[in-house]
Amino acid sequence: MTKSVFYLSDGAPVEAEDVKEARDKERENSIIKPFMDSVKEDLVANKIYLPTLPALALEALVVINDADSSAHDLEKVISRDAALTARLIRYANSPLYRGLNTIASIKPAITRIGFQRVKNAVYAVSMKEVFRTSEKEIERRMNQLWAHSVKVGAQAAMLAKEQPGLDPDIALVAGLVHDIGQIPLLIKACNYPDMIANPEFLNKVLLKLHTQLGGSILKLWKFDQHVIDAAAEHEDLKRDPGDAPIDYVDLVQAANILAYEGTDHPLANVDRSTIKAFSRLEKSGNDESLDEETKKVEDVFF
Repeated sequence: MTKSVFYLSDGAPVEAEDVKEARDKERENSIIKPFMDSVKEDLVANKIYLPTLPALALEALVVINDADSSAHDLEKVISRDAALTARLIRYANSPLYRGLNTIASIKPAITRIGFQRVKNAVYAVSMKEVFRTSEKEIERRMNQLWAHSVKVGAQAAMLAKEQPGLDPDIALVAGLVHDIGQIPLLIKACNYPDMIANPEFLNKVLLKLHTQLGGSILKLWKFDQHVIDAAAEHEDLKRDPGDAPIDYVDLVQAANILAYEGTDHPLANVDRSTIKAFSRLEKSGNDESLDEETKKVEDVFF
């Protein structure tokens, strides 16, 4: 019989590698399984925590969706929130909409963006509030998640500008919310100290569940189907739409990988030649110039 535990001269036990791996796996399962089971129960019972858009943003969206409303009606609503006003002005001055003159007030900002297109702009500049939390255990992670989402959104928007038929506004929103499904999981993890204490376990759960949850949240918010698809499918690295036109999933998937460049995230080292999104995108223009424009779009959200 092979010994699975050996002892050093000082009496300290040393486990064989296969035994150690088995023990580590057992410990991982003992922490992850109760959490996963509880999430599934919450989903079945419709009890999962869902983030909500800020009240003023919802009010603005009601105005935008009202056929009898005007740009003046929208201006009155948005002007009540100084932060929202400032972000929308910065948005109108970003590389996505930049005109000859710098805009300094909300009325010309709405005019430049266009009343019919301002809906996605309101979604975009309001989204930061959704990523705020009072839970100290996950505050750092939520901030990191927002910073990554901004990078993906800005990159997706600039990629969309290079593609005929794709709207940079929709691409931006799709990028900003592509990981929205992580939020309810992070909130719930606050009740599971072992999950918080073992980020590698939490990361496995986030990767497995966040796309499904993200799609559900965006459906509830009645987002454009293109945005829902991007949240639900961006992690599928084997996705191959064949000869179908380039879509927002392609943009977000490529932008998500590009955003991890230079980090220790697994996607930073993925072989891009195996990802169909990259071969489907027709990227033109100067890369350095594109990076500079992307950074300017990111700055709108901080």
